[in-house]
Amino acid sequence: MPFVILLDSPILKRCAQFAEKLADQLGQTKLIDISSFPQDTLPDTVTAETDAHFILLYAENALKVEKWRTKVDLKIYLEASKVDITVEVFGSLQERKGAGKSLSDEVQEILREKTGEGKPSGELSRNFADITIEADEILDEAAVSVSGYVTRIDPKTSRAFLDASKRRARLDQMIRQYQHATMTSRKAKIKRQLWLFVVKATLVFKRLMDIVLALTALVLLSPLFLVVALLIKITDRGPVFYVQKRVGLHGEEFPFPKFRSMVLNADALKDTLLQQADRAGDVTFKMKKDPRVTPIGRFIRRFSIDELPQLWCVLIGDMSIVGPRPPVPREVALYTQEDRRRLEVKPGLTGIWQVSGRSEIGFKQQVELDVLYIESHGFWLDLKLILKTIPAVLTGKGAY
Repeated sequence: MPFVILLDSPILKRCAQFAEKLADQLGQTKLIDISSFPQDTLPDTVTAETDAHFILLYAENALKVEKWRTKVDLKIYLEASKVDITVEVFGSLQERKGAGKSLSDEVQEILREKTGEGKPSGELSRNFADITIEADEILDEAAVSVSGYVTRIDPKTSRAFLDASKRRARLDQMIRQYQHATMTSRKAKIKRQLWLFVVKATLVFKRLMDIVLALTALVLLSPLFLVVALLIKITDRGPVFYVQKRVGLHGEEFPFPKFRSMVLNADALKDTLLQQADRAGDVTFKMKKDPRVTPIGRFIRRFSIDELPQLWCVLIGDMSIVGPRPPVPREVALYTQEDRRRLEVKPGLTGIWQVSGRSEIGFKQQVELDVLYIESHGFWLDLKLILKTIPAVLTGKGAY
């Protein structure tokens, strides 16, 4: 008589996939989908004469059928995650849809049926299984383990019934399988460690580049800082710097200094100017002829000189040379979940949209360009953006 194995899972496709992988490991195996067979007895094809040494039967809820599970040699239950179950049955939702039921209710009902949630333990398929394969297990590895177990408990393939040459062949096969699994695991571990090393090394290198560039720029531009500070002070005798709270990496707020380019009560006047913004309804406030900007402020804003004090933020680690521009808390409060991706990296002095049009680019396009940078940033891209920033600043295009 052949050795009969019964497979059960909330997803029939998962049963079939594992059955094929297990059959490859065992050899001399016949696969039978018994989903459509009557439940009063095993199919005639199981008891009929066959050359196959192993027979794999599989169906959803197969282990709930007493006359099936009591007539087999081994019972296996394959767990499935709720996500996989939902994806698998999603196409049948319209057929199941009842009056007044929402899509969410339909999904929850299917999940309860498939997972047995809320049912007595005696009615759960997994409780009848000899072996349970978890949802996150790799089926190839599980098939190797199960085939080894089967060959040990099957009288015809167990060690006691094999002659010396067959025992040696079986031992060689097991060693090859073990070595393959071990090498695969080692390679995956090495790849993971190398990937982590590259990511960390890139971040360290980026930080070192930020420190060197920021420190060098602060030293070389110190005479310009002094001139601008004197001009601002002479113009209206107000403070030289304007310090805002901005939102940085992972939503952390930090002080954000700029050379003051507006009148002293600029923040109070902003609320009265919101309706006159160039892009009504946009998250960011931009106005080409902003009446709050002072004469000296208009000049330093055109050539982004007002942003130079932020080199200090780069030096102390709140910002980077290249990255998305840091928003104010008021803007972040209006962000969608997609917009919040801008907060996944340190904000920067310059970025893709700053060299592509600056304030002339709408907020939605700014987010798209920032996400593009987040997903592809590296040393060469940063260097390219830094070099492109120089002509963008000198021409003053899009700055106001």
